[in-house]
Amino acid sequence: MIIARGLVALLLIPFVGFLHFLLAIQFEIYERRPTWGLVVILASLIVLARLLIRAGQNRKALLILNIFAWFLATALIWWVEVYTQYSPLETSYVAGQKINLSIHEGLEDGGGNSIKLETLINKAQYTLLTFYRGHW
Repeated sequence: MIIARGLVALLLIPFVGFLHFLLAIQFEIYERRPTWGLVVILASLIVLARLLIRAGQNRKALLILNIFAWFLATALIWWVEVYTQYSPLETSYVAGQKINLSIHEGLEDGGGNSIKLETLINKAQYTLLTFYRGHW
């Protein structure tokens, strides 16, 4: 029973990563630092540590579960902090400044066709640009 509790606590850690990923790609809920995930990970680590401290038997298995859980928790927090963050856009433009639209290359429409921003703006009186972040 003690090992089963440890396994459940261990499985909650990758489940947090999966849920964070699922919320982002399916429901477009992007969280900079998911507090709910950190609470679940911390609770799982506390449960595993308490099981290890109180265990009379199966100490080796619980020690291995604890080491693996700490590795998973560290890797998941690192992944959230490093790979799900985008660096701020650094431009030298100021509000109201006119820019040269012909220098912006590599823009694609929804079908993947290359387009020029200058032709889109000259085509109609009003032009609305929507930027899609894409999949994760």
